[in-house]
Amino acid sequence: MKKLAIVGLSILSIAALTLVYNQDNFSAAGRMFQPPPEGHVVGKDNGPGIGMHHPGEECGQCHTMGGKAEDYLWTTAGTIYADRAGREVLKGAEIILQDREGNVISLTSNEAGNFWTTTPIASNPYTVVDHSTKLYVLDAQGNLAQAADPDDPRTWLYKTWVRKGYSIRPMVTIGPAASTSGMRMSCNMHHGVTGSSRGALWVSPPGRNSASYPKKALSYRRHINPIVRTNCSPCHIPGSTMTRAVTKTDLDNPSTAIDFSAALDLTVYGGSTVGAITKKGITGIVDPGNADNSLLLRKPTGLEQHAGGVFWDEHAPEHVALRQWILEGALNN
Repeated sequence: MKKLAIVGLSILSIAALTLVYNQDNFSAAGRMFQPPPEGHVVGKDNGPGIGMHHPGEECGQCHTMGGKAEDYLWTTAGTIYADRAGREVLKGAEIILQDREGNVISLTSNEAGNFWTTTPIASNPYTVVDHSTKLYVLDAQGNLAQAADPDDPRTWLYKTWVRKGYSIRPMVTIGPAASTSGMRMSCNMHHGVTGSSRGALWVSPPGRNSASYPKKALSYRRHINPIVRTNCSPCHIPGSTMTRAVTKTDLDNPSTAIDFSAALDLTVYGGSTVGAITKKGITGIVDPGNADNSLLLRKPTGLEQHAGGVFWDEHAPEHVALRQWILEGALNN
């Protein structure tokens, strides 16, 4: 029987392409555009108890062997917010996990934004840790001689989506249920309100955005850059943005690890160069001559495959502001 651990959720990627699920493409590249699973009962795996305490704190401090709450060992736990800054907890969001065997785990957040479950996560027999250490053994012919230990929570691999209405935020890669050292985790360890470049675990609820933008004379610095930095910077940042190696295929040639930024740095107007890594800026995904063909508009609305998710529809104030700025020439003003 599996020992239970707490999952570290690393959110980020998705799109509108329908994919047939199978174990062979359970990797960052294979699952890049996978839409969230459908047909399950929302919240079917909600855990026992009330869970109104300590939103945003590291669940593993208590819900671990020897901890204050060792009678309640979650496989998944955390807090979700209505914005990346973690200013407001979000009730009624769905957190969806799918593991290598296709099992779907669905949770819903309560009034404190908290979610948790004891539902097991399937083990991947070909797990890699520390970017290169294999937890499995192959024979001389390359066949699996010894699978990774299914009781090791580092081998419990999953992909996650968070959803509220039509707004969907998927994780960028396949994640383990424990750190490489085996330490038990929760999503709040990686997606804290403070001290984390990833920001809080969040999904923007439709109809809740009260942002106001002028109808014309949009400024990149005052209006556009804040939109892009808030929504796009978890992925489209300078420097290396390769997913970590967690499965055998990530070590193969070609590797199934991916550059989840797509060589775009949207934190600055003109892109960036860090060492040997050069990335295009926002000008690489806008077309002032045909604004509606701009990837900056098409991807966040789901009109084109976007591993980062669907953020809003064409009526959202962010979309309207971005479109108007492009029509005005996409100026660095």
